[in-house]
Amino acid sequence: MKLKQIGAITLAALMTAGTLAGCSGGAATNETTNAQTKAAAETTAPASSDTKAPSGEKTVINIWSKDRHDASYVQAKVDEYNKTNTDNIQVNYQLYTDNYVQAIDMAVQSGELPDIMVQQEQMFDKYVNEGQWANLYDFMDGDMKTYFKDVIFPGYNELDGKLYFVPTTGTTCRLFYNKEIFSRVGIAEPPKTLEEMVADSKLITSKLSGEGIYGFAENMKSASSGLQRSLLVGLERETGLVNGYDFAKGEYDFTPWAESLKLWKELLSEDSAFPGCESLDIDPLRTQFAAGKIGMYMSYSHAEPGVYQNQFPMDSDKWDCVPIPTVGGKTTGKQYFTGTGGYVLNAKSPNLEKAFKVYKDIFANEDYLVGYYEGGYGVSILPSVIAKAKPSIDFQNKKWLLISDIDALLPKPPHSAFASGMVVEGEDMFKTCESIYYGDADADTALKDLTDRYNKAYQDAIKNNTGYEVKIPGYDPKNPKLQ
Repeated sequence: MKLKQIGAITLAALMTAGTLAGCSGGAATNETTNAQTKAAAETTAPASSDTKAPSGEKTVINIWSKDRHDASYVQAKVDEYNKTNTDNIQVNYQLYTDNYVQAIDMAVQSGELPDIMVQQEQMFDKYVNEGQWANLYDFMDGDMKTYFKDVIFPGYNELDGKLYFVPTTGTTCRLFYNKEIFSRVGIAEPPKTLEEMVADSKLITSKLSGEGIYGFAENMKSASSGLQRSLLVGLERETGLVNGYDFAKGEYDFTPWAESLKLWKELLSEDSAFPGCESLDIDPLRTQFAAGKIGMYMSYSHAEPGVYQNQFPMDSDKWDCVPIPTVGGKTTGKQYFTGTGGYVLNAKSPNLEKAFKVYKDIFANEDYLVGYYEGGYGVSILPSVIAKAKPSIDFQNKKWLLISDIDALLPKPPHSAFASGMVVEGEDMFKTCESIYYGDADADTALKDLTDRYNKAYQDAIKNNTGYEVKIPGYDPKNPKLQ
């Protein structure tokens, strides 16, 4: 399927969701379980997946998640399944939030990967070519394939005829802002350019820092986590490059990032940013935003409604979101949209068939999917769910939470397409950016060096047969297509 067709299906479904949301009453779910307590205590050591049950004992199916925003909802469904299933199965649901990818790396190396995991792009790309993820087609019946046909995208979740995960909701990244703070300092509308954003942030900080209120924050403790939900997304629209990769030329070029990074240096300065951003995780940031201490930040569109509805309660009228600003408002391409709500299965699990049954019974169940959308945990991209659900008030009133025509499925650059086969010497793109906005590195020099190192690693991967040429002749960033 071509990306234009994918975009038409996905965007039509999501825009329909917006239309339906506008004519229906909001029905918000507020599950009350102990999942948030478990989340706060974050698991740090991988659990063994050696769960073959002796005769008469229950088979334990381990599930790992990175998502705290929907933890109460998912835990409630898991608890219900554990009480009612007749298959002698016990599901163990665990949260690995800030250390999810590292926990999976450790578990792969030790052979202790769980049975089911929330799909995450970095970990999926890293191990998909190593036979780690199960082909769902091996277990799906005809009815299930038909039900999910609109969210099966060749080149995305279906690779070489194998289906690895099924996205049921969608997300991209937006700029979230506090409307009351903007009103207090006289900002009439949210920024459309990065220059305006810097000016607005400095204005808020100059006027309200005495009250502990600052213009901007981002979860910069991890450069990767912080930038992938903010700067890099804006740069996709601004430059037409995906993580610095030019698909038409078949090469990396990070030099167009220079102007944005120079502005980010101002954005993260003490004249603008919430103190301690350099060591801030996303949930402490959200706590401060909910408390009215932060004017703006960037994050995922699917997660924040659930966060401010269930995790860190905040009046819905106080916040909204808009597209991430770019330098001068420039828009050369589209920014990434990705499917969420997907799960991968460990192909090496001793309980693979039962793991699929758990996945199907809990996460591929329509009642679960309708409740998920209505609870504000994500925007459904399934036509049957959209037709039945009554979305939460946030999805009714905040149009930029929905996927729009500025978003698209984007092809994967080499370092994602064959993540384990391309080895970059020196600092990666995230650490290089950090050396610019938090250090003294010259942006132009550092980005030229980054370009050279990534291109060398890419060419070495091709030469060593650990990678392949990634080039799309005539690639149009405003009408992107998958390889």
